[in-house]
Amino acid sequence: MSGDKVILVEGAEEILTVPGNKILLVDDEEEIIKALRRRLRHRFELDSALSGAEGLKAILERGPFAVVVSDYRMPEMDGVEFLGRVREVAPDTVLMMLTGQLDLDVAVRAINEGRVFRFMTKPCPPEVLARAMEEGIKYHQLILAERELQGLRKWRKSMERMILAFAKMVEARDPYTAGHQRRVANLSCLLAERLGLSAGRVEAIRMAATVHDIGKIYVPAEFLNKPGRLSDLEFGVIKLHPQVGYDILKSIDFEYPISNMVRQHHERIDGSGYPLGLRGEDILLESKIIAVADVLEAISSHRPYRPSLGLDVGLKEVEKNQGVIYDPDAAQASLELLRGKETLDFLDSET
Repeated sequence: MSGDKVILVEGAEEILTVPGNKILLVDDEEEIIKALRRRLRHRFELDSALSGAEGLKAILERGPFAVVVSDYRMPEMDGVEFLGRVREVAPDTVLMMLTGQLDLDVAVRAINEGRVFRFMTKPCPPEVLARAMEEGIKYHQLILAERELQGLRKWRKSMERMILAFAKMVEARDPYTAGHQRRVANLSCLLAERLGLSAGRVEAIRMAATVHDIGKIYVPAEFLNKPGRLSDLEFGVIKLHPQVGYDILKSIDFEYPISNMVRQHHERIDGSGYPLGLRGEDILLESKIIAVADVLEAISSHRPYRPSLGLDVGLKEVEKNQGVIYDPDAAQASLELLRGKETLDFLDSET
């Protein structure tokens, strides 16, 4: 491939087709592979395989690949098993799945076992697949940048920039919550300062809150932007995002337990939260603070399925459940700080 710029899909951002951005297509239906290669060969550097075994061989002999796109239903080795094995031999490769079997079991297995970045239903329009591939390449570049930054040990400033990049990626996919993580981070810091936490812990809370929804990069955009009620399948996938966020961040050498703060931000002190069902003192104080800020911002903001309910409704929710599902001190700090305010617009500063 040349180093020329190409437009991947109409209206998409230009990127360079550079070596290392190769994509592997795996499907046992040869005609599908041929059709995809015809439509996409001028946009991407493509390779292909007709089975999971062939795909693994291609990765070992012709890799590395930035992105692997696999069908779900294949003989001998299905897509979930295949992508799980890809993750073992090529942990930096971004994984995607095509499936005609959109059920909760497949979705959960794909995310838990294969750590799938996207899964799309068949037949998938080429322009939709091309856009997903473009996002996968960009995410792969972020992963490689993370590795390089860790190697240079310039972790503090580098991690801050990486966290902002991850946050912007999440919000770019979900326009209804654009700015949500930033506002939650700003409010969390105000609450932490009011509770007397040290400057280091306040900064750690800012970092964790800024990416508390990072796990949503694995949630299909259709789920995030759905205007109606979510199905059990869709909500089940969304509820995985704190654990996925933890898995993304756990290997990064932060000074504070950022990854656990992210994993616990939907836990509740009575044990009714997720993903671990933790109670009381088993939950980090930082996560309890982020949880209060998160619910206040969510209730106060517009969502695809409802308009803003207003800050007063959010404060009533926190007051009603203070000491029940929300930490009493974090809840009280929010009530004292926000009583008399009409909105959370003062949190929109990016500083």
